[in-house]
Amino acid sequence: MWVGYNNYSHFFTMDKIRDFWREVGHKLPMVKTGKGVEYFNIPASFDIETSSFKDAEGNKHATMYLWGININGSSLIGRTWKEFDKFLHDLSVRYMLNPGSRIMVIYVHNLGYEFQWMRNRIAWVPDRVFSIKERRPVYALSQLGIEFRCSYFLSNYSLAYIGSEMLKTYPVTKKVGLLDYSKVRHSGTILTADEIRYQLDDVRVVASYIQEKIEQDGSILQIPLTNTGYVRRYCRNYCLQNGKKFNYNYRVLMKNLRIESEKEYKQLNDGLMGGFTHANPHYSGKILQNVGSADLTSDYPYQMVADYFPMTGGEFIGRVDNDDEFRKLLKNYCCLFSVKLYNITPRVTFDNYISVSHCDLLADDYVDQNGRLVTAEYAQLTVTELDWDIIEATYEFEEFEIFNMRIYGRGYLPKELILSILQLYKNKTSLKGVDDKIIEYMVSKNMINAAYGMAVTNIVRNEIQYEESEWTKDIANASSQLKDYNSKFNRFLSYAWGVWVTAHARHCLWEAILEFGNDYVYADTDSIKGINFDKHKDFFTKYNRTVKKKIAKMCMELSIPYEWCEPKTIKGEKKLIGLWDMEEGYSFFKTIGAKRYMYINKDGTLGMTVAGVNKHSVLPYMLYMYSGEKYHTDEWLEVFKQAYDQRPEFKDQAKVAMKKVLDEKKKGLNMQQCLLYFTENLYIPPEHTGKQTLTYIDHYDQFSVIDYLGRGRICEEYSSVFMEPASYSFSMAETYVKYLKQIQDASI
Repeated sequence: MWVGYNNYSHFFTMDKIRDFWREVGHKLPMVKTGKGVEYFNIPASFDIETSSFKDAEGNKHATMYLWGININGSSLIGRTWKEFDKFLHDLSVRYMLNPGSRIMVIYVHNLGYEFQWMRNRIAWVPDRVFSIKERRPVYALSQLGIEFRCSYFLSNYSLAYIGSEMLKTYPVTKKVGLLDYSKVRHSGTILTADEIRYQLDDVRVVASYIQEKIEQDGSILQIPLTNTGYVRRYCRNYCLQNGKKFNYNYRVLMKNLRIESEKEYKQLNDGLMGGFTHANPHYSGKILQNVGSADLTSDYPYQMVADYFPMTGGEFIGRVDNDDEFRKLLKNYCCLFSVKLYNITPRVTFDNYISVSHCDLLADDYVDQNGRLVTAEYAQLTVTELDWDIIEATYEFEEFEIFNMRIYGRGYLPKELILSILQLYKNKTSLKGVDDKIIEYMVSKNMINAAYGMAVTNIVRNEIQYEESEWTKDIANASSQLKDYNSKFNRFLSYAWGVWVTAHARHCLWEAILEFGNDYVYADTDSIKGINFDKHKDFFTKYNRTVKKKIAKMCMELSIPYEWCEPKTIKGEKKLIGLWDMEEGYSFFKTIGAKRYMYINKDGTLGMTVAGVNKHSVLPYMLYMYSGEKYHTDEWLEVFKQAYDQRPEFKDQAKVAMKKVLDEKKKGLNMQQCLLYFTENLYIPPEHTGKQTLTYIDHYDQFSVIDYLGRGRICEEYSSVFMEPASYSFSMAETYVKYLKQIQDASI
């Protein structure tokens, strides 16, 4: 008889599998879909440990040496695929699983990895391997009635974070870093208790996480496939369910907000751009002192709450030759159009707005700086009226042509959607820092961050299929998918809204960039960094005053209480959505391009942001290499690693190590040297990047391997993944380096 979830810490081995089945029990709770398919309403999880090595000829091989399964809190481990195959067969028979009528879901954290290992070992149900991109399945249903699902897509967090921060009812702490992956192991390697415990904790963390989700969401059927599914379901219910009644007025609105043609969808897609992220070329590669920083509070949600959006169907106008007519359209409508500019030169030199990759046509003589257009004989691109405002402010051109003009009536987003976003913002603000509400806070934070993303999910997309052991791509049928989009009964979003969310955000950011001018250093989506911050305080004050007025106007027109837009924090402070918020800033700051900067904080600690590397791995290496000869020792490298160790269980140790590092600054440790060597020529060795390079081995592989203990074994894999540490080079495009030299020399 089932007596609930059991968070057991012990485990069984395959020779004790009968005891495992006895502990799991035979009668387990079930839930049924509307179509009559039964699902076991319990958590189950799966994980493997693998080892990679190269043979004498340099050929890459990898083998699985330990697998673990957890069903309803009971754990079982095995060493070979043969044992795993037997387990799956026994599981299917024991619980009478069938892919069409009775299914057990097994969660895997980063299913794409495990799927590569087992994809040629398991028979899959045709059309039931759903993947967002090649080799990244969200779920995969086997012929045995076992459905593997990805828990990473569900949580968006690492196992270590889930174990340390997100489990409240059934706590498990995942041991991070105990396993030395450089040691070669195979299925015959004698494993230590710590090595087994490391793997066992993986499946226990996932199982506990899923059990808590089952209890929070109501059943395993209510758990969405991805984290975005939570915010989509929440906002959909808020918009379409008016109390207990279906909101037919909202449905009428959605029927009017259709995309009428493939050309309109393509134009919207062409007009969609992300956040602006770039560096002032005058300061790229230079160490600056006393750099200030500010960021916008919940920027995208604010734009969705307070600004105008396309609230009618599109009207195609085509070519616009009359300048007065053009300006009138820009002033009164959401405008989406193609523009061709001739003989383009910059009005300002502190940055450039147009993205080269966004241009449909571009003259061969164009000059760019790190992907942003500086000059060209001509360029053609698709923009909104907000983009055009920035382009006119930052470029000069002899003439321009406007065509493919499409206009939409302006208005606020539906009140129901605005209220749902404000509720998420309230939850995020009021729950932050509340010890016993950390899960609720993380859920709200994830949901509000995903609110924009659900609006720009591609309508027309290729379908990734896994058939006959091969990944294939079915080219999208645009007409059919647009028809489905327009007719979907429970649709509550318009794709056009997402285009204007980022357009508004870029416009707000560029207000700050233009205000700072030559004091502007770096910008990223919703934040700006610059020098002489005090000179620009009035700008932030005026901007924030405008935000308050815009929110007050929206609240008055939609009859929404103003206080709903400024919930209180745990300290009782009101926090209005959308304001510029001043950060502490930096004592020293250096950028070498977008998503690449290093700094020394006001508290003396060294920090960095570099896309593609783990800063907690790179920073210890930088201090070890460049802070002084005295510190170029293994002993100090270990201290630096401890100081930047982010594992929750080592938090106190990290504080002690960081204090030691900061105290050492008085004795000669030179952090500024790290900034000096932070250049386009910097190379980070594989063992210090925190990155892994994956090589997919899709063929059958049989090989002999000797483990780190000297034991040999013949191994075979039907498919596998070779994993090795990856180096990182801070290279720059030659054209960007040349441009920097020219513009920086010219400014001397």
